[in-house]
Amino acid sequence: MSTINTDTTSKDPMCPLNFRILRQWGKRIYLRNDVTDKQLETLLTSPGEVLKSSRKAEVRRVGHWVVKESRASMGVRTVRHTLLRNRYRRPWLSAHHLRANGVHVPEPLAFVEKRRLGLISGTVCVFQYLAGQVNSEEFLLSLLKQGAGADVIGGFLDRLADAINSIEAAGAHHTDLSGKNVFTREGDRFFFIDLDAVSLDSAIDEKERFKNHVQLYDSFCDALNDSLMVPFIEKMLPAEIDLRVWMPRVRKAQQERRAAVEAKWEKQGIRPRRIRDELPGA
Repeated sequence: MSTINTDTTSKDPMCPLNFRILRQWGKRIYLRNDVTDKQLETLLTSPGEVLKSSRKAEVRRVGHWVVKESRASMGVRTVRHTLLRNRYRRPWLSAHHLRANGVHVPEPLAFVEKRRLGLISGTVCVFQYLAGQVNSEEFLLSLLKQGAGADVIGGFLDRLADAINSIEAAGAHHTDLSGKNVFTREGDRFFFIDLDAVSLDSAIDEKERFKNHVQLYDSFCDALNDSLMVPFIEKMLPAEIDLRVWMPRVRKAQQERRAAVEAKWEKQGIRPRRIRDELPGA
């Protein structure tokens, strides 16, 4: 059974315009209208290339798409999926909300809830694979290897700050906003990933903003000095917050964060990776 949404005034955020609802045995599916049931079945059953796997979820690439499938058995995790269904719907809802407000994210194709006896036993999200794009840390490294000057790097950071500000303008905030979660091809348009970490429930507060700035500072400070980093942070700071007080807090928190992460890596035998270590002459 299929219900197509052609209503431009639809209030169901799970099924926006040009998507439809499919009700199959054990599943509820939200699917883009131009994709057939058979095409989706082929996509979901393809093994693809596994990009990431854990006991909770598997992420794989299938052609032009990324399939993220949560893992849950008929136990505690099924109860969790059912009681916290909005949390597992978050990447789907966030993608549609952000796209509707001009923020670039991977294009959503399908969302599946696996159901049995009134319980949700798992979910599957299908999003666009960002072919030809790299995360912002990798892009900065490429600029530095090309010998880009302060004006080019500063322009890149300005555009990145504008893109980040667009999330707040859309009435949302990203709780894991490191450079690794922002992708770009040419350094002019930026796509945000890890949409599980996007909150649509409330405006960003000072605590979350501070966390974002520490993450972003940590992403780039190994390669860039404060003559570039301070204007970057300032561009994302409301006028009522004093930069002279804010930046020392950000630097201190970043150093503490880095020390904690590297101590954990040392115990696990992982070699720390910094942008500056990959530059010529390092």
